[in-house]
Amino acid sequence: MRKILFIALGWIVVGITNIHAKGVLAGTEISNFSTLQYEINGVPYTVDSNTIVDKVDQIIDVNVVWNDASPIIVASGEINRVLTFKVTNTGNGNDTFDLAYDITNPSSDFIVTNPRIFIDTNNNGVFDVSTDLPVSSTMLAADAFSTIFLVSDMPTNSYISGSISSNAIEAKSTIGSGAPGTLYPGAGTGGVFAVVGMSGGVSKAWGEYKMSNDLGVKLTKSATHSGSEVSTGTIVSYNIVVELQANGSVGNLIITDAIPAGTTYVAGSLKLDSVSLTDAVDSDSGRFTGTNIEVNLGTATQSLGDPYIKNISFEVMIS
Repeated sequence: MRKILFIALGWIVVGITNIHAKGVLAGTEISNFSTLQYEINGVPYTVDSNTIVDKVDQIIDVNVVWNDASPIIVASGEINRVLTFKVTNTGNGNDTFDLAYDITNPSSDFIVTNPRIFIDTNNNGVFDVSTDLPVSSTMLAADAFSTIFLVSDMPTNSYISGSISSNAIEAKSTIGSGAPGTLYPGAGTGGVFAVVGMSGGVSKAWGEYKMSNDLGVKLTKSATHSGSEVSTGTIVSYNIVVELQANGSVGNLIITDAIPAGTTYVAGSLKLDSVSLTDAVDSDSGRFTGTNIEVNLGTATQSLGDPYIKNISFEVMIS
């Protein structure tokens, strides 16, 4: 008498177009086999099936967000005013996204001029015209992002305070776009299917400039650090951007920044527009007091076509 016992172990039914886990990288191999155990006249036998190997399809998805906390205050005639955006590859494989701007929002009170797209080359979150590069696309790995700047000039016409200009950055996959679920055979990583995700392979976000005739000062601070980890001995580099908002002059402009607890100021690291300042009280505009850095900018003036922007930098070491 023959007694046959079938046991299927870990069987997973997989197919080319039904694996859409964005958390799994495109091109990842999914393999599986079944095992058959049986007895003939009390003798056990084991047989393995053939192995099925499939590769995870590539999901085409992207997300663009406006990164500024509030509208960027501008004045008529200003140049190189910046809106900041974040472009993220929310798909599961490498993709290149074409970048385009849109300055034609019908809700805008005014239209900017000379719009240009730059990428944050040194990843410090602050636009630097001497460092950041103009781009028309960005290549991103899965879940990676780029900081993108839309840099524009303001019209010379006079507008009332509070006038708004809405401007957008759009990112579009070069692999493909369209209705979610659209297939691009062989276009994904390693030749797998590429499948358009919920974004349609394209995303756009709007940011705002806000016209103001009221003079003010804006501070923007950013930090970068040496090494891949932040620990004892790590050098943290701070950068402070000082900008006037609207045209006019402000006097006795002094910037102070306390050295954070748990860190030590790096002697001689204080700079103004990349020019070193001494730490002592002397003829230059900077000093280190023992607890904070201080830079006296004196009188700051901004006029039509001549923006006032100063960069202050210094370093600390984590104790």
